[in-house]
Amino acid sequence: MPRRRIRPPTPRPRGLSLVELMVGLLVGLVVSLVIYQVLAGNEGLRRSTSAGSDAQQNGMFSLAIVAHDLRAAGWGLPTADTMVCARYFTYRDDGSTRGPVPDFPGAAPVRIVDGGSAPGASDRITMMWGSSVRANVADGLLQNVTAVPNGTAARLQPASKVALSTVGGFVWLTDDKNDCALVRITASAPSPLSPDTVILSHDPVAASAGLANYNPPDEAMGELAWPSTFDANPRIHDVGALVLRTYSVDNGNLMARDDFSSGTQVQVANNVVALKAQYGISDAGSQIVNQWVSATLGPAGNWATPSLVDLRRVKAIRLAVVIRSAIKERPDAATGQCAVTSDAPVSWPDGPAIDLSNDPDWRCYRYRSFETVVPLRNVLWANLA
Repeated sequence: MPRRRIRPPTPRPRGLSLVELMVGLLVGLVVSLVIYQVLAGNEGLRRSTSAGSDAQQNGMFSLAIVAHDLRAAGWGLPTADTMVCARYFTYRDDGSTRGPVPDFPGAAPVRIVDGGSAPGASDRITMMWGSSVRANVADGLLQNVTAVPNGTAARLQPASKVALSTVGGFVWLTDDKNDCALVRITASAPSPLSPDTVILSHDPVAASAGLANYNPPDEAMGELAWPSTFDANPRIHDVGALVLRTYSVDNGNLMARDDFSSGTQVQVANNVVALKAQYGISDAGSQIVNQWVSATLGPAGNWATPSLVDLRRVKAIRLAVVIRSAIKERPDAATGQCAVTSDAPVSWPDGPAIDLSNDPDWRCYRYRSFETVVPLRNVLWANLA
């Protein structure tokens, strides 16, 4: 009888049990949770680092550009000793509005407008400079003139040719009555009466947003009560190309406006929440700053509208720019309140207070203050001659 061959039993396929599946899912969830927490922590650190870097760049750039213009303030302008002005007359027509040049500082190359201490308030700083190297030279005129009448009489005939032939530049028109009118040269031509002189025209021109008119027509002169004549030793001061730049904070942005250019607001930097400034003043006849004052009426004097005597005491500007982080931090999970920032930023020790409570979420942001002192280096403005 043949022998039967016994085959080993074939094993049946077998999968994971329910318990094994549950354990695997639990391990996967735990690993995913750990990975998520690590990524979330790294993302928060990256956001904070990036926000801090952006704030530092904005702050340093804002401070540098304002300080740069402050150092130029006063260059190419006549001093109050050589051009005595009891009243200043300016005009600007951009095609939509017309009137005196906004924020014109008069005899001051730098003028601070104090914004006060209300929530969200910032100061405004205006600075002016020219391009002429002969601003303090009084060039006499060969004829009596009115400020800007239409026609032939709108021409100025200096007694010498000097450097007054640049079309587009500005001159101050004044006389012994101490009225000072700012006009812009629109044309220059050799004088047929004298080969050593020029005839400078300063007629009104068509105004537009891109090219403003700074010479008032007859009716505007009447509306603004400009002087009717300059007939007591009339003369002009050449200031060349003028810059009148105003810095302010608007809706979280540092803005600049140049009223001898386009006159439009231009964004300089974002996430700027405060701009604060003070005058550094000395005693009369001294060049040493011994006091810092806000541009207000107070115990130290009327620095909102300082006199010529007090303007000579201004030797420096102290400036602070406060920057906010671009990213709003998450509120505390337990309280639902932001605790990133508890106290308002400080301009500088004993400096102007900064109140950000106009924004109900101001504590959800990080802040940095950038502060510097800028000496007004122009020797004529600082009376260092």
